[in-house]
Amino acid sequence: MTFLIRALLLVTLSAVVPHAALAQVDREWVNIYEAKVRNGLPYRLMSPVGFDDNQRYPVIVSLHGAGGKGTDNRKQLKQWNQQLAGEQIRKDYPCYVLAPQSTGLWDETHLRMIQAVIAELPAVDKDRIYMMGHSMGGHGSNILIQLAPKYFAAIAPSAGTGLKRTEEFIDPSKMKDVPIWAFHGDQDKVCPYNRNLKLFNELKELGGNMKLTTFKGDGHGIAGKMIPGADNGNTLMTGERCDPEPDFLKWLFAQRLPGKQAAAEEERTEVPSDFLKFNHGEVERRYLIYRPKDLPDNAPLVFFLHGYRGDARGYMELGMNRVADTNGFAVCYPQGEKDRKGIPHWNARLKISKVDDIGFLSALAVHLQSTYKLDPKKTFACGISNGGFMSYTLVAEKPEVFKAAASVIGTMSGLTWKHRDQIKPVPILQISGLNDEIVPYDGSMSPRGGWGGAPNQDIIMEFWKILNQTKTEEVV
Repeated sequence: MTFLIRALLLVTLSAVVPHAALAQVDREWVNIYEAKVRNGLPYRLMSPVGFDDNQRYPVIVSLHGAGGKGTDNRKQLKQWNQQLAGEQIRKDYPCYVLAPQSTGLWDETHLRMIQAVIAELPAVDKDRIYMMGHSMGGHGSNILIQLAPKYFAAIAPSAGTGLKRTEEFIDPSKMKDVPIWAFHGDQDKVCPYNRNLKLFNELKELGGNMKLTTFKGDGHGIAGKMIPGADNGNTLMTGERCDPEPDFLKWLFAQRLPGKQAAAEEERTEVPSDFLKFNHGEVERRYLIYRPKDLPDNAPLVFFLHGYRGDARGYMELGMNRVADTNGFAVCYPQGEKDRKGIPHWNARLKISKVDDIGFLSALAVHLQSTYKLDPKKTFACGISNGGFMSYTLVAEKPEVFKAAASVIGTMSGLTWKHRDQIKPVPILQISGLNDEIVPYDGSMSPRGGWGGAPNQDIIMEFWKILNQTKTEEVV
């Protein structure tokens, strides 16, 4: 009787509510997820409701299944994404939800791209980065957690242990210390249930931390039950390490990396997380600095500049500190100010703000050289995307301070290129993606805002080659 009433109600609603109105409802929640592309990776991003820069927000990485594959930047949004976009859930659990889109199985390349996106998000709680997905997305969750078990605080894979023909790909020992809440229908004909049960028993033997919810009588289509649960679900736990909280979202957001350490793929060196302050031009600017233990006098200094929308604290998680430990140099992570749209940036002679970043970064470099006895002849700039733009501008206009620059998926801004005849020889490293849609390799970036105007990377590199009288040949 209940089923009949529900069916009649659905029929009645579909007759009364126009298709256009239903489509509008669908677009409303979808549009909460802003469509973006970073270095060839399409993704949708839902930001925390009521964002406050003084707070720290968790991140949920949402991995789609095979049905979401493509480049349309829409199909990857699934039922659980709609649930997470619900008004009450957003109010109760303000967080980022990052939904990348792939054209094939999730792998290490996707992981690095996802990490790069998260590194540029402002006010992220690095201790609470989570991952969930269904079918191929659950499979991806189980793959990526083995590659970065100290990056994610918890995962929630649904039907994620592979197809009948999938070779064994899970090493339980690599994920035994990660809180896992897995879901599966016991009648799943696509991704056999017994494979998840086998993983559960293996982790139980290892003293792992896994909860497995089995939906009795269900097949493969259980993605919509992960968050709300269902009456036919029964949950097993591998042992006392498991959090018995029955509500999925309460469980998820309670999980943190052990010892409240910031996320990292390996054991990281302890680093400061509070900004230091530096006054320049009557403006209080912020930065972080990392110095390896027993760093000698006259050590090099490297400025690592975040991308557009970036947060310097996130960039401390990308591994530069470990490189500094090995090679003996200090790293400065300055924080960009907000442009006219309220977005953190670097003003590489752009038209989007009047912030004096050239003056600030140069003055900060001199201050750090003096304070920590660092080598003025070995002070360098590097950065990602907008940070790469700024690195070019710094060596172009302040070569007496910055002695070399490395740009990753950045380029020269239109104005910096226009005045290239004033640039002095300086060593340059450029790393680009041939299919980059944000900072195109072919130089077709729009001049709007002062970003575009420089030619393709081949011409830019030829300019620097001639200027620096480089004699080495290109090696591919």
